[in-house]
Amino acid sequence: MLEFILIIAICFLILTFFYKQALCEFRINQMEWAQREHSSDLLHEKVPLVIRSIPSATFWTRDDVLQRPCFSTIPVFQDSRLTDWIATATPESICPWKHTQAETIASASGISIWAKQYMNPVIIHPFLRYWLTPRYHCWAGARGLHKTFATWTCLFPVEGELAVTIMPETMENFLPVPWVGCFPNQLTKKDTPFVADLKYMDVILRPGTCLFMPAHWFVSWTTSQRDGGAKKVPMACTISYHTPISSLAFTASPYNK
Repeated sequence: MLEFILIIAICFLILTFFYKQALCEFRINQMEWAQREHSSDLLHEKVPLVIRSIPSATFWTRDDVLQRPCFSTIPVFQDSRLTDWIATATPESICPWKHTQAETIASASGISIWAKQYMNPVIIHPFLRYWLTPRYHCWAGARGLHKTFATWTCLFPVEGELAVTIMPETMENFLPVPWVGCFPNQLTKKDTPFVADLKYMDVILRPGTCLFMPAHWFVSWTTSQRDGGAKKVPMACTISYHTPISSLAFTASPYNK
């Protein structure tokens, strides 16, 4: 019995070691959806990956939320329903909910059906189906800085154009305290004396394009300035592909409370 526990502990330490390994290069790979059978080669490089021309998503649009009654019973605040917030939100609005609510919303949206048909087979190979578990989240509006924990996190806009800011974990020392929810391009010396040392990259995502982010990166997004005529709040989804180790790290992190 003791030997078995020791083996489990050693396996856990090895898996944790590999989970914590991350590349910090400012480099992005790109590919077309038609080339997805070669995605594993690019994913093994553990740098952000943009996939263009993905299958269209008809769920989680503003009209979808306002028309389907399943969304009207989901609260955002204690005295405000999801549909009320979506109806009044603007392109500049900041998403007011966190992962727990985002997961509840996703369960009603239909994203899991779409992902099982299209996106999951790209990431979850048959021999990994018991190791990688997808978790679905729906977001609306801008979302401030947060950290990725899943082995891969797929972000894609359903409606509206997003300006996504990404940076590796090596930038954490230069961020303000606390940094959760901030927007890097809005930081000044009043926020952190190391603002000049912050290095980040902006990626424009339109519907039909997704961004795969590896673990241990910082991500935020706003409505793209190039979408100057936007009149609706942008609608986006994330799919987090967790291993047991990354799921434990996500649950234990104080940043997700």
